[in-house]
Amino acid sequence: MFMIPWDYQYYTQFADFQREEILKQIKANLDWIELIPHGLTHKMGEFQNVKKKDLPIIFTGIDEVFKKYNLPYIKGFKAPNWLYNEDLVDYLDKKGWFLATDRNQPKSPKTKRFYEYNHSIDEKFWLFTDEYYWRLHGHISLPSQNNLPDNIVNLTKIPADVDFKFVSESLEEL
Repeated sequence: MFMIPWDYQYYTQFADFQREEILKQIKANLDWIELIPHGLTHKMGEFQNVKKKDLPIIFTGIDEVFKKYNLPYIKGFKAPNWLYNEDLVDYLDKKGWFLATDRNQPKSPKTKRFYEYNHSIDEKFWLFTDEYYWRLHGHISLPSQNNLPDNIVNLTKIPADVDFKFVSESLEEL
């Protein structure tokens, strides 16, 4: 699960007890969920023009939020809106982190190890039976077209005997 450490837009819309319940549910399911940072605040274009000198501070902030909530995370990263620059890629490579990339932007820079989805959950991914695996992409809620409520029926088409893997187990290398 790509998780926003501190969502600037929605943080204040939750009461403390609601946030605590969400964290409780996440912690209760860590045996089948891995958490991967998805920006710091999820602000549009937050990493599009980020400067190299700012990245250590930003990633310290990400680490502090996960530590505050006592949540483990994988050393991977997904930039909000798939917008990022070469400074981020270089920083992640230097730190040994992977980057999630967008299949629709094949010329975007990639880290040495990266994750790239091959289907969105709003597509008929189950028809691609010749593929070794599906790397599905979706969102928990609206306004994204590939949100769970609108596409849950598509996920029921995954065969019962399928072997699930974490994102960190499905990386590609340059």
